[in-house]
Amino acid sequence: MKISDRDKKLIIIILIAVVVALPYLLLIKPTNEKTVAVEAEIVTLQERYNYLDGLNQQREFYLSEITRLTAERDTIIEGYAEGLRQENIIMFLRGIEFDIPVAMSTVSFGGYELTPISAGTTAEDGTVTGAVNAYRTETGVVYACTYEDVKEFLNYILTYDERMVISAIDIAYDDKTGTVGGMFVLQQFAITTDDRELAPAVIPAMDHGNESVFGTYISDPELAEQLAEEAEGEEAEEE
Repeated sequence: MKISDRDKKLIIIILIAVVVALPYLLLIKPTNEKTVAVEAEIVTLQERYNYLDGLNQQREFYLSEITRLTAERDTIIEGYAEGLRQENIIMFLRGIEFDIPVAMSTVSFGGYELTPISAGTTAEDGTVTGAVNAYRTETGVVYACTYEDVKEFLNYILTYDERMVISAIDIAYDDKTGTVGGMFVLQQFAITTDDRELAPAVIPAMDHGNESVFGTYISDPELAEQLAEEAEGEEAEEE
């Protein structure tokens, strides 16, 4: 089959187009695409580098701020109890009852409210370290005392080393006794960490026996000691 000159020219043009297009499609275009992708990555990495370099230039400042803020955090945590247990709450109220004094006839314990502050780190065995939790508990108390004692009691709670508040209080005057009474709700707060442990409540030992000739317990320690000394003196005289 004889090919005309026109067809020959068309074939030559097609071959030239293929020769030109193939390098572009197979080499130049993919290379250009890779170049664009690399340039975009370079821009991103450059921005990241500039950011990290800026942080590094401020390294000493950030380290000093970490030290300062850590100290502030520790100071805040120290203002909270290491935990909340009923026996500790009872002995705290007992101290108020004797020291101010405030007579308490009924104590009602509410539930505990937990607020996670930091989840900490969980190891492969499931052990959690570094967790920080906040606790709050409410205790309702029926009380009776003088009006001056109420003011002293409220000031005592307000200025106590550990965080606590009187969230509600009723004050009713009894004109027969000249005292006031009602109910108050004490809210106490605690923060627990790995290195904080609540000390056990200091519960005085119970007295056994009696120092009274009538066989009754004497609540006044000074009177009990005086009677004991007098009894010992009488025994010595008899001997």
